[in-house]
Amino acid sequence: MNSLFPFIDKVERLRESDPRMAQLIERFGYIERNTQRPLFGALVESIVSQQVASASAERVVRRIATATAHDITTATIASLGTEGLKRCGVSARKAEWIMAAAERFAEGEFEEETLKKLSNEEVIERLTSLGGVGRWTAEMMLIFSLGREDVLPTGDLGIRKALAVLYGERRLTAKRWAHYRRLFAPHCSIASFYLWAYANNLPKKMTEVTIRPLTFGRLKDRRIAYEYYPTPRGELLIASTCKGVCRVAFADDREEALDELRAEFRGATFEQRSEECHKQILRAIERKSSTGITLYLQGTPFERKVWREVVKIPYGITASYADIAARTGYTKAYRSVGNAVGANPVAIVIPCHRVIHADGTLGDYNAGAEKKHTLIEREREINNIIL
Repeated sequence: MNSLFPFIDKVERLRESDPRMAQLIERFGYIERNTQRPLFGALVESIVSQQVASASAERVVRRIATATAHDITTATIASLGTEGLKRCGVSARKAEWIMAAAERFAEGEFEEETLKKLSNEEVIERLTSLGGVGRWTAEMMLIFSLGREDVLPTGDLGIRKALAVLYGERRLTAKRWAHYRRLFAPHCSIASFYLWAYANNLPKKMTEVTIRPLTFGRLKDRRIAYEYYPTPRGELLIASTCKGVCRVAFADDREEALDELRAEFRGATFEQRSEECHKQILRAIERKSSTGITLYLQGTPFERKVWREVVKIPYGITASYADIAARTGYTKAYRSVGNAVGANPVAIVIPCHRVIHADGTLGDYNAGAEKKHTLIEREREINNIIL
């Protein structure tokens, strides 16, 4: 199998381009992909696979391979003809597209030496002139058949999902897309492999967290329900008012955790009982729910602003105190950010364990440095994947 990058120096240059890409490289290791698939054969498979279930497409491709003695070339496809392709399960329209492509390939329009002289956009323009070939297909051909190293597939849903989560993009405009092309250049194809790997390991259901200020305007607001819950990350104390969850804390020492809860909400009444909103938190922690969570928290406006930025740090990724300070708009306030992170009343859901020092050291954590290290490593447990 040929790899897009048998040269580690290219990966290292990509690592240096961006801290979050560096974390993906650290997490997934050196990803290898076959980038020298025969162009015509790959094109035939792509046309066959369009708008068809993957299992059905694979059956049709296997039939074509058998009919061509496992040598899909312009000559073998020409010998099959349109009717032969139909007998393999190819639709009439797709058979026409494949036959037309075979004719143009046979005429030399897509010879390797010819394509080498063309830019990525020129190759895309030439490929998309073929029936059944759109821009995404052409970009896949650039990467996996022509070995082009600087392709960031514009319409790829996996790439878009990864960029949205990894960099907090709400809307990937043409301007933002150009930003990422510049950021990863001249190794956009390698970046694409890591973005695909990250997208494939994201939870299918993402939980949105909203943070609102907790006020005690009514007597019933001061009634706090709490319960202890065992989780793979340790026992948690989860507490809530009638509005919603107001605290999540590790409870390795139950009495100590309860004392801290009482100290935070002086004058409140406490009752040990389970609530549905507690279970919602547990589902979110285990990444089993797509339902949005609203937290009602005591804190200054600055603290809540910091917590909202911390919530955006993606699973398996870390950010520095300086990063969070920059995102809040107070670039030099990283010490104040550190204090706000330390005051976080909702462990894991507001993932303050993902905030570390710029030099890579972990920094403080309410539940201890060992717990912080364990949480980070648990999120980074997928490594050295060969895709």
